[in-house]
Amino acid sequence: MRRPITAAVAIVVAVAIVPAALAATATPFGGATVSDGVLRLVSNTGDGAATNDFSGASFTDTGVTTFSSITTLSTELDVTDDDCAGGSPRFQIRVQTPSGEKNVFVYLGPAPSFTGCSQNVWLASGNLIGSTDGRFDTSQVQAGTQVSTYAHALALVGPYQVTGISLVVDSGWAFADREQTVDIRRVIVNGSTFFGPQGPKPPSGQRMSPGQACKSLRAEMGRDAFRIAYGTNHNGANAFGKCVSTMARIKSATARAAAVERIGDAAERCAERQTSGKGKGHGKSKGHDKGKPQAKRLEKCLKRAA
Repeated sequence: MRRPITAAVAIVVAVAIVPAALAATATPFGGATVSDGVLRLVSNTGDGAATNDFSGASFTDTGVTTFSSITTLSTELDVTDDDCAGGSPRFQIRVQTPSGEKNVFVYLGPAPSFTGCSQNVWLASGNLIGSTDGRFDTSQVQAGTQVSTYAHALALVGPYQVTGISLVVDSGWAFADREQTVDIRRVIVNGSTFFGPQGPKPPSGQRMSPGQACKSLRAEMGRDAFRIAYGTNHNGANAFGKCVSTMARIKSATARAAAVERIGDAAERCAERQTSGKGKGHGKSKGHDKGKPQAKRLEKCLKRAA
């Protein structure tokens, strides 16, 4: 379904949140950039430049040896331009087979079409290892296996050595404006976490105020999801004030910190349900109405979480 990508390494950024001895590293390539700990992946096939037709990041020294040794593979994504489509964004796991190196693709977005990603909202993939939907594409190894579950992929390539793991965006060609942009954070490969921005923390020795709690939640959820969760006017512009009022009613600093943790976890579960494709309404067309049912469900879930 997808063609393999051969990319020159642009820059090396050591961003793994792991013990120093492991030295796990993320290496952005193509049109990828990093700002405030968030990886931005762009595929722009309409500007005449070839350097940003695709972008991604490769992950090394994660302790992964064979395909079966991958126990955790997940990320959070925010599609800021257009949608998920054409097998992008995706994880790309390169394995050594008897006939040479081949790619196993793991598609991100709502199953089964892997389109219909809500724009400007952080979506959590959840751990893709063990996934029962057909997001594993092993057709480079065995023809006709473009739609495979993790169990099928494991049976086919489980003992094969992994020679590379990357996360790729390259489907700008699939959209009218010839561009696809996806922000990425909290990529987890086994025990290594990459691109993990931290929310604001209270100064040392001080307790978390209502304002600090809301800043932390806004950083954790993303601005758009935060506005959906707390906003009550037409554009959600009053979200921060409403959040502060809610947090001010929690008198204990310990309880307030616990609430931030609880709400953040609940919002992540909302995003996971959105990305997993549960429910109806995941069309394959690019029409503007296709995402409305999902967006309404996400809005209801986020407000309930808050």
